[in-house]
Amino acid sequence: MNASAARGQQAQREADRLAAQRRRLLDEEQQAAATNRHRRSPRKITSKQLLTLTAGEQVFYVPRNVEHPYAGSRARVLRAPRKDVKIPTVRLQFLDGTQKTVPLKHVSRAPATAAPPAFLIDARSRPSWKRLMNQLLEANAQEAGGAAGVAALRQAADQRARQLAALVVPRGSAQAVKTDAARVLLDAAQAEAVALAARQPGRNGRAVMLEAPLPDERLQVQTEELNQRSRLLINNIARCIHKRYFLSDAEARETAQISSTVRRMIDLAEREYGTNSRPDNSGQGKGNATAGVLQDSLLAMYSAALEACNLRAQGDTVGAEVMEREVQTYRAEYELANAELERHRKKFHTGRYFHGEILSVREERRQRDDQGMMQFYVRLVVVYDRDCHTPVVVNGREIEARTLVEVGEAGWAALGRWIQDLADREHGRKQGRRQDDDWHLIYRDNDGHLRLRENVSDGLLRAFDAIRRAMVLNDVDPAEIPSTHPEAGLHLPQTKNTPENREQRKKALGDTMQSIMARALEQGGLTNPRQN
Repeated sequence: MNASAARGQQAQREADRLAAQRRRLLDEEQQAAATNRHRRSPRKITSKQLLTLTAGEQVFYVPRNVEHPYAGSRARVLRAPRKDVKIPTVRLQFLDGTQKTVPLKHVSRAPATAAPPAFLIDARSRPSWKRLMNQLLEANAQEAGGAAGVAALRQAADQRARQLAALVVPRGSAQAVKTDAARVLLDAAQAEAVALAARQPGRNGRAVMLEAPLPDERLQVQTEELNQRSRLLINNIARCIHKRYFLSDAEARETAQISSTVRRMIDLAEREYGTNSRPDNSGQGKGNATAGVLQDSLLAMYSAALEACNLRAQGDTVGAEVMEREVQTYRAEYELANAELERHRKKFHTGRYFHGEILSVREERRQRDDQGMMQFYVRLVVVYDRDCHTPVVVNGREIEARTLVEVGEAGWAALGRWIQDLADREHGRKQGRRQDDDWHLIYRDNDGHLRLRENVSDGLLRAFDAIRRAMVLNDVDPAEIPSTHPEAGLHLPQTKNTPENREQRKKALGDTMQSIMARALEQGGLTNPRQN
C-alpha cells in the first residue's frame, strides 16, 4: 500500500513538472511573439498625397520588414497608383533594374529614418538623462553669454554621459563599445538641449514674449529735477501699489471663508464627539517649542471656554468670569505663538503677485481753477520670481519703450524688493516699523516741499518715474475697464444739494422751458398770451 502511494505521488510530481515546463515554454513563446511585434515598424496609413504620384518620380521603398533586401532603397515609379481601388499599388524600378509591384503604403517620398539604438531609448527613460540635459543647457547658456566655467560644465557632462553609458550597454561589453555609446548619448543630449532652449514656452502655455526693443534716442531724465507735481504723483503711485489698488480680473467668490482659528476649534469639537471626517494629524508630533505652545494654548482655551459655558448655565457668574479671563490669557498666548510661526514660515508662491494687471491711480485736484478728480490707469504686471517669494516686474521693458526712459534691470529689481520689503514690514514678517504716512512713501514732506527719502535709490526712483510717464500716456484700452470703475480722465465735482443750488437749478429750468414755448409759438404763428 505504501509502495503504490509512493508511486502515485511520484507520478503526480512528474505530471506537475511537465505541466510547469509546458507553461514555461508557452510563456517564452508569447514573450517572443510580443518582442517581434514591438520590433516591427508601426502600421502605416496610406497618405492621400501618395495618390498623386506620377510615372518617373523618385521614391523610397520602406516595407514593414526592415531586413528586406531593398528596404530603404531609392526607386523610380513606372506605374502610378490608381485612386478607384481599395488597396492601391505602384510599380517600382530599383537602381539595379529590378522591377517590383508593392502596396502604396510601403512607399515614401522621404527616406526612412533609422530607429534609435536600444541603449539610447533606455538612457532617455532614466533620471540621469534629465540631469545631463540640465548640465548641457547651463553650459550652452554660459557659453552664449561668454561666462567663465564652461569647460568645467562640459567636462562634468562628459563624465555623466560615460556613467550613463556604463549603465545602459550590455554587461561585459568592451571599453570601445562603452566609449562609442557615451559619445552617442552626449551628442543626442546636446541636440535635445539645443531644441529645448529654442522652444522655451511662456506662462500659461503661451508663446515666448519677445522683449520690446528700446528706441535709440532715450530721455536723459534727471530725477533730482522733478517738479513738485511729479513728486506728488510718484507718492500717489507708490501708495496705490502698496495698497494693491489693482483692477481685479478674477471671478467673484461668494463662499464664506472661515478663519484658521475657528476651523481648528471646530475640528477639535468634532474629533471629541466622533463626527470629524478630517484625518487626525495630532500624532505627528510638534515641530518645535513654539508649535507646542500653539497647540497647548489652543486646547486649554477650548477646555476653559467649555467650562465657562457650563458655569454660566449653572448660574455661577463669578466662576464663569474667572474662566473667561483664563480663556483670554490662553488666546493671547495662541496669538503670539501663531504670529511667531507665521513670521518664520516659508511661503512659496507662483504666478501673479497682485490680483490684477491694471493699476488704478486717482489724483484729487482742489485748486480753485482746477477742481475735480483725475483718474489714471497704467498696466503693471508683477509676478513671483523663481525663488517663489520675490516679486518681479515683467513688462518693464515695454514701459521703457513706451516712455523712452531707461530704467534697467537693476531699477525694476529695486522696485520688486521695495514692494516685498514694505509688505513684509506691514504684516510683521520682517523687523522694522512700517511708515505711518502712506502718502509720503518716496518723498517726505519738509515744510510744504517734497524731499526725497534717504533710503530711496536712483534706480527705484527711475522705475516710479517711468510708471508715472506711462500712466500719463493712458495706453490702457477702455474696454478693459469694468463698468463699476470711472473712466480715465477728469471728473468734475458734483454740486451739493443745498437750498441755494436748488433755487438756481429751478430758475435755469424755468428759463429753458420759457424759451422752448416761445420758439414753438413763433413756429405756429401764434403770440404768447403773457406778452399781450
